[in-house]
Amino acid sequence: MIKVLLVRSSLMHGASAEQQAEVIQTIPDTIQENELLWIDVENPSEQELGQLQTRYGLDPYAIEDVVHGKQRPKVEEYQGNVFSVVHVPTSLQEDLRGSTKAKSGSDQLGVVEIFFFLGDHWVITLHKGEPEIIEVVEKRLRARGLSPLTNTPSPDLLFYVFLDFAVDAFYPILDRTQNQIEELESQAVVAFKSRRNRPGKIDVILTTMNGVRKRLDRLRREISPIRDVLGMIMRGSVPFISDSSLMNFRDIYDHTFQLVETIDAYRDRTSDVRDLYISLLAASTDNIIKLLTIVATVLLPLTLLAGIYGMNFTPGFFEPGSGMWYGFYVLIAGMIAIALVLTYMFRRAGWI
Repeated sequence: MIKVLLVRSSLMHGASAEQQAEVIQTIPDTIQENELLWIDVENPSEQELGQLQTRYGLDPYAIEDVVHGKQRPKVEEYQGNVFSVVHVPTSLQEDLRGSTKAKSGSDQLGVVEIFFFLGDHWVITLHKGEPEIIEVVEKRLRARGLSPLTNTPSPDLLFYVFLDFAVDAFYPILDRTQNQIEELESQAVVAFKSRRNRPGKIDVILTTMNGVRKRLDRLRREISPIRDVLGMIMRGSVPFISDSSLMNFRDIYDHTFQLVETIDAYRDRTSDVRDLYISLLAASTDNIIKLLTIVATVLLPLTLLAGIYGMNFTPGFFEPGSGMWYGFYVLIAGMIAIALVLTYMFRRAGWI
């Protein structure tokens, strides 16, 4: 499905905000100097791609990338136009905290792939489905055109608006990821204080942590090539992007560096939280082993005495006091005394 939007200059015949952008039924043969044509194609068919390729001279290799999809974010110059691929991250889950899917550790990050062709007075966007960013940009153009960026619409500034929304889409996902990391940190001590179902809780938490790290790794893989695209634009090596627009792109370029630093910081925090859980797990295991060792050590001399007095010998040298009526009680008292002395010694040593 093809939607055609004509964006006019705000200075053209005193046009109001509502008149700056309107949907038209057909693609016009000519475009005025102060007008910009935006052609948006949803789920493009071979016939639609062929018509656009013939009309606007689109390169066959670029069309092939559109057909195959799953391309890395990039910008390429062809004869008469510029081809670019932009990825927009989307969260498949509004609230990651406390949800079943989040606890499973699955990657909850989606990516919308949008293909751009930039010409002299036109922009073509192609994509699958109905991504939210298309609706958001269209509403902005209908409301106020490209102001306050410019009074005269241009392909580079419309491309800037898309890149701006694409980069801004990383922030809410990172905010939710930060909340999830903080939640996992707060659950660390609680999980180890609880003796009930502790292994199951730890397994869920560590699985969730692995899911968070996967999400952060994917976010970094998505933002890095976008930064490379902006780097090419900042070097002035991309046609149809004027020098006066570079200041706007520089703002997005700075945001990409900030996002990369934030993602790296969150990955370090996930490593710290994972190390915390491993340390607490090791400490918990050490405490259990220490307790069992103390119990075994206390019972060892008692077991020895019980074994000696359990031998089948006649009263005499081998079983001193066995011929006395109170011999059994003396043995029990001696065993209790040994256990108490050993416990006291362990406490003095700081073992328990």
